[in-house]
Amino acid sequence: MGRLERPLAPDAGPVTAFARELRRLRTAAGSPGYRDMATRAMFSASVLSDAAAGYRLPTLQVALAFAEACGGDRASWERRWHEAARAEGDDGTARPAVKAVQQHQENELRAAEVRAVLPPPSQLPMEAQPLVGRRDLLQRARALTAPSYGEQRAAAPLVISGQVGVGKTAFALRLAHELAVNLPDGQLYANLDPAADGRKDAAGIAGGFLEALGIPTDRIPNDPGQRIGLYRSLLNRRRVLVVLDGVQHERQIRELLIAAPESRIIITSRSRLLGLDGIGRIRLPALDRDESMELLARVLGPDRVGTEPRACLRLADACGDLPLALNLAGRRIAARPEWMLQDSVAELLGDGPDGPGAQRAPGRFLARLQVGDDALSSRLDSAYRLLTPWARLMLRQFAGSDNPPSVDNVVYESADALAMLVERSAQPVEDLLERLLDAGLLDHSDLPGQYGLTPMARAYALTQPDPTEEDPAPAPATARGQVPARQSR
Repeated sequence: MGRLERPLAPDAGPVTAFARELRRLRTAAGSPGYRDMATRAMFSASVLSDAAAGYRLPTLQVALAFAEACGGDRASWERRWHEAARAEGDDGTARPAVKAVQQHQENELRAAEVRAVLPPPSQLPMEAQPLVGRRDLLQRARALTAPSYGEQRAAAPLVISGQVGVGKTAFALRLAHELAVNLPDGQLYANLDPAADGRKDAAGIAGGFLEALGIPTDRIPNDPGQRIGLYRSLLNRRRVLVVLDGVQHERQIRELLIAAPESRIIITSRSRLLGLDGIGRIRLPALDRDESMELLARVLGPDRVGTEPRACLRLADACGDLPLALNLAGRRIAARPEWMLQDSVAELLGDGPDGPGAQRAPGRFLARLQVGDDALSSRLDSAYRLLTPWARLMLRQFAGSDNPPSVDNVVYESADALAMLVERSAQPVEDLLERLLDAGLLDHSDLPGQYGLTPMARAYALTQPDPTEEDPAPAPATARGQVPARQSR
């Protein structure tokens, strides 16, 4: 038996009558305690108790949760609630702004009750170091994920994409740690990169998240659809942050996405994931040169960088201003503080006896960008292995282009020029370039139809076996990503 009801409010017409009906329903159900009802209704005991007090008409969501917790028929109680709302002088539907605020308040009360019983998950990895630059992009990401309690619009999931080594995870974690302050029901994190361990399908990810949110193992549905449905329901009712890191393709996460009023979802991927609709997108470029110098100053120390800025500029140029390459190179140099900085940079870049201008082996510097178990070449390997033979051939042709690098040490080439180089028609070549872009090995330039190849990706491509030896089989011209022979005129 539950505790005694608080006194019913003085007769207030339909509001009091509705509360009296709720009490009768609870009595007919055996007078369960409000705490027991709260576990089923996902609203706090105090919210449910107030609903039956008669001082004000509860919201429709609270009334239905109360009724269902006592075995009431949802459709019947929804009809009763609308009748009470109309009798009270309302049309039964709150204005959009009021409805959104009410939903926000109800979710806060419901989540507070859950937090009192279960500790919220805190799965976000630590930030390795403060994020360098990206101020404008961070501001844009904050706007895309900002709450909108006064509107019916929910914040859509946000995809952060970019080439290999551009710092997608670091950017996402900086944003996530900011958002987590206002999402007290927990932070969920899944690394979907092929090199990471764990289940990669949506149902497996949802199962792990449900366990982290406190759902007992025996209450997690075995059916994949029901399991994902329960995960979505919890995100819709709680204030949770979800980070899906290193997504490979859309079908990995499509079923996990929801535009929840309170929760937020952040996704990182080399691909733009254009197959996902209704989401926000941010693509990260390489750092500008001042930001690269700031990153090196944080790794090597500002005094050391300030003393030998020219050596640091050489290093930033060789790294193509990619944060991962700069970080790995800086950590290698920092491990030998007894060396002069210019000597460390020269040794790392592989300068020969003829000095900095001498021709270097293309993969030597790339091979040395390794610290412990972290290496840029392994990231590039994981992207390259997913390419078709035709895409590998296109990357090799791009890397071997006679175009000189630009001032930022990136080689730029148009789809038309590359099509002439391989003697193929332009449209399928552009399709291949778009695939290379979504593999994280190319990026767009500021000019339409032009693509950029960073020095790191270029060096990697030039060290790979000749793709023509793989004998790619010819394919129909209609197959996306395959290069049919150009017809002779």
